[in-house]
Amino acid sequence: MTGFLAELGRKLAERWFTLLVLPGLGYLLVAGAAVELGHHGWSDWRALGDAFVSLTEGEPGGQNALAVRAVLLVLAAVPLSAGLGLLAQALAGPVERALTGAWPRPLAALAARRTARRADAWQSADTAYRTDGRPEDAARRNALAPIPPCHPTWLGDRLHAPAVRLRQEYGIDLATVWPRLWLLLPSATRDTLTETRARLDTAFTLGGWAVLYLPLAALWWPAALIALVAAAVARHRARLAAEVYAELVESAVDLHLDRLLARLAEPRPSPQQGRALTERLRRGL
Repeated sequence: MTGFLAELGRKLAERWFTLLVLPGLGYLLVAGAAVELGHHGWSDWRALGDAFVSLTEGEPGGQNALAVRAVLLVLAAVPLSAGLGLLAQALAGPVERALTGAWPRPLAALAARRTARRADAWQSADTAYRTDGRPEDAARRNALAPIPPCHPTWLGDRLHAPAVRLRQEYGIDLATVWPRLWLLLPSATRDTLTETRARLDTAFTLGGWAVLYLPLAALWWPAALIALVAAAVARHRARLAAEVYAELVESAVDLHLDRLLARLAEPRPSPQQGRALTERLRRGL
């Protein structure tokens, strides 16, 4: 048990360092460059190196002062980096809502227009495919959404598609059925779903880092490029993870819904039986 707990602690520490501290340290380095270089000296790497040396060097012959300064820098940088990582994770929620089209009320009109345009394009491609049967029309339709669009973004429709398709196939409400079905899934299936959802969340967190980098562009314009690259990578990774996650959810229902139906088959325990069982388990307490 001690070895297990030690290994668990080591893995948690590695995950904490990888997901929070390292990205935060990178952000601090970029922020330092932004403050030191500014727009006019944006590529003066020699000045940046001199600033770093002046920050870390000690007094002549003062090795103790240098060591103390280094320790203080580490003690300050690590928790600050972790805090920035937590902030990026907190921003993952707004990023997810932005990418999935769950936009706030002030943007409701824009969301409605985008959704209508996507729905019209989808319907046009679907009609062309059903009329002519050309594979390219089906590919064009499926590239827009696997279902008639009801969100302003592809990602929103892709994540919503399992609920729509499973309702059409089995007549179930996925939000109601899923918690019960989840308890019956094999552990390997649950692990795969959890891992895929974690990849999706990681992509949204990367979008949160893009949001954090953007204000630095006011001081140092290359930070805007970093923000744009991070945003593009986050969107690409989110699309890939969403595609896999949605397919896995549908597959899990296809393969295991019969187990849930068997477990909930009639006759169900009556209220009288339930009350009697409760009294028995209470043992008179």
